[in-house]
Amino acid sequence: MRAHALAAAASVLTLLAAALATAAPARADGDLLLCTGSVTVHYDPPLGAVPRQTSQSVTESLGTSGGGTCTGPFTSGTARTVFDQQVSCLVQGLGDTLVQNVVTYHWQNGQSSTITYPVTLVEHAAGQEVVTSLGTVTAGYGLGSASTRVAAYPSLDLLSCLGSTVTQQSGLLTLTLT
Repeated sequence: MRAHALAAAASVLTLLAAALATAAPARADGDLLLCTGSVTVHYDPPLGAVPRQTSQSVTESLGTSGGGTCTGPFTSGTARTVFDQQVSCLVQGLGDTLVQNVVTYHWQNGQSSTITYPVTLVEHAAGQEVVTSLGTVTAGYGLGSASTRVAAYPSLDLLSCLGSTVTQQSGLLTLTLT
């Protein structure tokens, strides 16, 4: 079942990546970055049915380092962020859309891109959770570019949610800079 959910999430991300690659306008200098990869979130304390303050440690691996690909000037990149918010695995709270995320991606050639995401949307559909963040590159490579980050996770197990034992979640990731 989990393999089926990951395959479905991969299909959604592949279609989204293709749509973004063909629909997004290139920046004036011709640069466009499109990377796919993986993302893992660790929760402390573990997620449960009722929203509570939770520390989320997010590890993103793009391109070759995350089992994906990159088009543009890089072949791989990574990011690690930690933030706190009210969260539950059963009830979508205001925290799902109101937390501003600042993520710094470190590219394989030593460059970096810091992206501020003031808007994050969480949707639950077709057996998966899709988290879409919209923002702007505020420092480093791509300064001033728009960024879209889409993470797709299999839906969490109901029994694990009720037992407050969800310690991590892994999924597929797409990042674009336009």
